Amino acid sequence: MSRTVGCLLIHGFAGDINDILPLAKELREEGYHVECPTLEGHGATRRLMAKSTRHEWLNSAMEAYKRLSMRVDSIVVIGFSMGGLLAFHLATSFPVKLLITINTPYRYWDVKEALHYLREDFSTHSRRYIYSIGRIPFSSMLQFRRLLSETKPLLPKITTPYVLLQAKHDDTVHAVSAEIIANHVDKAADPQISWYEHSNHYLLHGPEKEQAIAHVMATIKERCSF
Repeated sequence: MSRTVGCLLIHGFAGDINDILPLAKELREEGYHVECPTLEGHGATRRLMAKSTRHEWLNSAMEAYKRLSMRVDSIVVIGFSMGGLLAFHLATSFPVKLLITINTPYRYWDVKEALHYLREDFSTHSRRYIYSIGRIPFSSMLQFRRLLSETKPLLPKITTPYVLLQAKHDDTVHAVSAEIIANHVDKAADPQISWYEHSNHYLLHGPEKEQAIAHVMATIKERCSF
């Protein structure tokens, strides 16, 4: 009897499934079972975002894991940005075959890169930053910071085989986060970092998205074959 692999994709803070949609589509086309939950309070209004908590975000990811586990034999968890923090919680609580994070923070908001983008195209990027600030409630930012601080102590408990994707010109997450995280997880995880020289935070929508998706697909095929 053939065994099945499922992929749980978790979007980022104040985002929605569009964050990871190109990868999700590719995985589905390859025949994987895919689950892409919208985290509690996300993808709707600022008011609903403000009412949601980090515990509810984690619960959304956990419930999606449970749904997927009823359809497959093993699960790959893929977290984008804050979704990677939630992925760490899942990997220390449930069986996970492979863990993949994309531009996940240990340190966040790279001012140097943000200034670079503003110099490059002030009109476009200033509107983007102002829009982001306006749509994210302060209470949600506090919840994110608490989630980050609560997640860091979990890193030494990560023993699941682990792959990190990190954009060099990420203006939201300090690129050095990938190296710090890789150095903090258990050596049994054998963390492997893949760098993207020409991309910003939204790697799966940027100039190197095809390379990033191909790397994820190849890694899953290599690590999760039965």
